[in-house]
Amino acid sequence: MRLVISSHHFGDQAIPSEIVEPIILALKDTLFEVRKGSATKLRKIVLELLFNLVWSDKTRIDSSNDITITSMKGDIGLCLQTGNVSRFYADILKLQSLYIKDKASSAIYILPTKNASLKMGSNIVNFERLVEELNLYKHIITIPILIIGIE
Repeated sequence: MRLVISSHHFGDQAIPSEIVEPIILALKDTLFEVRKGSATKLRKIVLELLFNLVWSDKTRIDSSNDITITSMKGDIGLCLQTGNVSRFYADILKLQSLYIKDKASSAIYILPTKNASLKMGSNIVNFERLVEELNLYKHIITIPILIIGIE
């Protein structure tokens, strides 16, 4: 896969290279054809890669409810989103919640690029929109995030 990467609040510096580099290498080494209806398959492939890299299963953000993020490794949260664009707002709030509770020091967010999302379907979340909105809300969403877009 071809990737594009962006950093919010120095996420590229906050996440140790030994954590992020294996993800980037595994994604780059994976062959995947983006096409209509392939969002679920992309999600399954990325989840399998994360499992092979010893990332956790879904992680609850609080013991009092069933609200989860995709995964964690140590104190680094990870969200993978290949669905509706409206879901990324919930994801970034969950990551910010973990951050202000000192449960996460930083995060990785993996999602398709705009070009890929348009091929997959309508209203699919995309890298460019997330980066733009994180910048818009930079004083509210303060967790360091490394954003990885899949082309």
